[in-house]
Amino acid sequence: MKNSATHIPVEVAVISFSKLFEGSQFPLAVDTYQRGFVWNDDKMRQLADDLGAYQGDANPKPPYYMGTILLHRNKDKQKQFIIDGQQRLTALCVLHQQLKGSLPAKCALTYSPKSARRIRAAARLFRESLSRPSSAIFDQIFFTVICVERVDLAFTFFDTQNNRGVPLHATDLLKAYHLRAVDGALARKEALQTLCARRWESIQQGAPVMSHDQEFDHSLFAKFLWRARYWTGSRVTFGDHDALMEEFQKQTWRTEGKSDTIPLYRSRHNRLGMALSLTKDGYSEIHANRISLSPKAEDLPFAIRQPIHKGIGFFLYADKYASLLRWLVTDLTDSNEVTRFREVYATLIAANSLFLREIFLLASLMYVDQFGDESLWEFSLWMDHALGAIRLEKQQVRYEAAQNFFKQDTLNLLDVIASGYRPEQVITHLKNHHTRRESYADESIETGKGVQGIYKAAVLSYYQRAELKSLNGKESWIGKKIEEVRHGN
Repeated sequence: MKNSATHIPVEVAVISFSKLFEGSQFPLAVDTYQRGFVWNDDKMRQLADDLGAYQGDANPKPPYYMGTILLHRNKDKQKQFIIDGQQRLTALCVLHQQLKGSLPAKCALTYSPKSARRIRAAARLFRESLSRPSSAIFDQIFFTVICVERVDLAFTFFDTQNNRGVPLHATDLLKAYHLRAVDGALARKEALQTLCARRWESIQQGAPVMSHDQEFDHSLFAKFLWRARYWTGSRVTFGDHDALMEEFQKQTWRTEGKSDTIPLYRSRHNRLGMALSLTKDGYSEIHANRISLSPKAEDLPFAIRQPIHKGIGFFLYADKYASLLRWLVTDLTDSNEVTRFREVYATLIAANSLFLREIFLLASLMYVDQFGDESLWEFSLWMDHALGAIRLEKQQVRYEAAQNFFKQDTLNLLDVIASGYRPEQVITHLKNHHTRRESYADESIETGKGVQGIYKAAVLSYYQRAELKSLNGKESWIGKKIEEVRHGN
């Protein structure tokens, strides 16, 4: 039906999968801003089993209903773009290929190579499935199909529907919200949306920096950016779906003036004055810092706790910290500081608790955002020293222990990093407030036995003290190792 009373170009109908494609005015496609195909084998197997079981039920039976599909009819491009329902439709198109030997009529779905690999795996699973349905299923599957003619209206439907209905990842909703916030003349607006969507796609396709995470984008926001921004003072709480939406949607700022121009704030890459000189006449001279326009996202002149501006500003901010996190952990590097940092992470932090690993990376991300790789390795050694004490004290390190590391500090370490001017300020804070000498002096853990013993063995190995029975004196080992490296020994 068309809503003629309010003149909003919206059509709503309940139709079968077959009619959705056969009756479509334009081919159904996936626009550039959409995420790739992500359904895994378990989801595909469940779909095949459910459809097979449905067909096995006695007649008469109701249609097999698969929810709402949201489409954007783009007359200029002669396509109907799938805004919501892409995963379901893609999976069913794969099944259609297996059962009928071809894709549905007017199917114009295209994907990246990574998605193509998942689609081939899905096809193989359908071929091998013993419970897959017959080809009649495509006339039995029904959707509620909403079709709109304006892309901003499509994003509004998507945002509202998924906030009030079946919850998606907060990151999916944030993408839709901020794409809708991109403004300007139609042609320029679509070009900017495409650019932002491509940046977002590169974030989604990235491998998680922590092995237990499944999706990099969700981990980036939930474990790093939200905590970096929200964990201040003693306010150290769990960040759920609503908290992410509050911080990265409701609390973002509208830009003033041109929508493609983003305000800047003080950051390591945006400090105009580098030094000051006093002349013999009593005048002061400012030596300006050279600001280069680097093509690397990690060099964007943002600060992690700065205000985030809606639309383009959000996507650039997300891209900057996704790239910076990868630069810190996975990307090829010629920085000796980063290389040594990764050795600490791989040998010492990896032997520690999962929750402590997360906050190590959280603090490290904020550190490199503020100071780059200056003294990064030394910082990582003192961070390990602080977190290692928690490991030695507790056989089971729970989430609350990681929170308390910041919450019960004299000054929240994240605040110290964010407000620091020199790396030495942060390192001195760790030395003064987190040495916990008694935890190392009093430990009597058997080397290599249990989670605590594994961490102890890793420390003794890293500092080349394998012959020792105790970690007493670790603080002095750190100082000696730093001096050895500084003097090239």
